[in-house]
Amino acid sequence: MGQLAIACGGTGGHLFPGLAVAEAVRRRGHEVSFFISTKAVDRRALSGAGEEKNGIEIPAVGWSGVLGAGSFAVHFLSAVRKAGEEMRVKKVGALLGMGGFISGAASVAARLGKIPYYLHESNAIPGRATRMLAKGAKKVFVGFSECESGLGGVKAAVTGTPVRNRLGKMGKEEALKKLGLHPHRHLVVVLGGSQGARGLNEAMLRGLGALQSESQRMQILHLAGEAHAEKVRRGYEGTGFHAVVMGFCDEMDAVYGAAEVVVARSGAGTLAELAACQVPSILVPFPAAAGDHQMANARAYAHEGAAEVIAEKYLEGSELGQRIARILGDRIRCERMKKWAKAEDRPQAAEMIAEAISHDL
Repeated sequence: MGQLAIACGGTGGHLFPGLAVAEAVRRRGHEVSFFISTKAVDRRALSGAGEEKNGIEIPAVGWSGVLGAGSFAVHFLSAVRKAGEEMRVKKVGALLGMGGFISGAASVAARLGKIPYYLHESNAIPGRATRMLAKGAKKVFVGFSECESGLGGVKAAVTGTPVRNRLGKMGKEEALKKLGLHPHRHLVVVLGGSQGARGLNEAMLRGLGALQSESQRMQILHLAGEAHAEKVRRGYEGTGFHAVVMGFCDEMDAVYGAAEVVVARSGAGTLAELAACQVPSILVPFPAAAGDHQMANARAYAHEGAAEVIAEKYLEGSELGQRIARILGDRIRCERMKKWAKAEDRPQAAEMIAEAISHDL
């Protein structure tokens, strides 16, 4: 029985695919621990998956530019040292980096400790850590084939992005009941990401006017992020809509199972989950994402029609509400979007990655 460390902290987009790989690795008889950031959202996500005892916090920070280079260097070296110590103590046989600043520090520690490391890049445009460390990795896995051109000549395995095994298994009736929602109303879900998305939240509230005629036939589940939940909750007051606002939800299998339409950012993990659950979606890429990678993700995912894509700057007035209303009102299009979403699903992603890594454990 070997030990795998998965560096996946920082955002849900890195962490949830890491959890999916962990499931597949454990089915092969190996143990798994997780390197996460000091953000509360990481602990919350691990706790929701029953993995809190396996999480190890690494004191890394993201690159914030030349002015913050000194602070970054101090934190980075501390993170490399901590990751290296933990891997020695746990006798880790291999490391899997899922992208982001935690992945970067842990991969450097693995290289220094002569521990084989693997990388997974979910996004269509590879991040800084992946680009810098790809040549030393034993293998690089990617979510989109478009990613490979940004890896400096490194050959990648196109696996797709792993999703947790339980997603896509729950029927609509059971899902609505589990969430405590009305059994006969259409459900629109707004996903702000694990840390929320203020621009998306505000666009949804502005769009309610265009949905007024549907207010008695629909309901809204809005995951606004912990920092924004109360403000968004107040925004729905007096509108006539049945809206449930949460900061975070551990029951994403039920959320996707119940949804008629999802409005979301286009992080690669979210797109993989939408595909696995075959949910029509409206994607609003995060405009400040490094290298505009969320727009690249959205275009790669939606090229056959699985989703509608719109830049946040165009969501003026009630535009988002109008788009939701058009999708809800066109059942034929909804069914086609589900079919196209299914075509984007890569159900063997976690198994492919786990099988490749298991040889070093």
